[in-house]
Amino acid sequence: MKRAEHRAWIEFSSAALGDIWGLETISDEAGFRAKAKQAEARFAKLEERLVASPWFDGEVFSLVDAVFAPAFRYFDVFDEIGDFGILANKPKIARWRKSLQGRESVKNAVGANYHDLLRAFMAKHGAYLSQLDRRAAA
Repeated sequence: MKRAEHRAWIEFSSAALGDIWGLETISDEAGFRAKAKQAEARFAKLEERLVASPWFDGEVFSLVDAVFAPAFRYFDVFDEIGDFGILANKPKIARWRKSLQGRESVKNAVGANYHDLLRAFMAKHGAYLSQLDRRAAA
């Protein structure tokens, strides 16, 4: 039963990553706001289910944790650009995200220049986020 539920949440993470793809590539404000609202609703569902003490289902790191770690890494950059309310008022997600950020395998999954590469990707795609990004403009 738990394996089936975890598979469903892994599939859910694919949809969340699709939302994130939109956030990092949509070029107009209205489209961005619509995608942000969609992403916020998706993460609200995750907040309802999450145990986050410290992992998705409690004390044991699972594949669900592994597939959501990259999603939260995008938000590390998004948060530097602005507060779009997507993860606001989601304390379980905040705790889970912090646990994931502290895990060595998650930290070492990308290079030190990850934030710069994501910013360059967004700028290349003419993303609305890159228009707001003061660091990219500097």
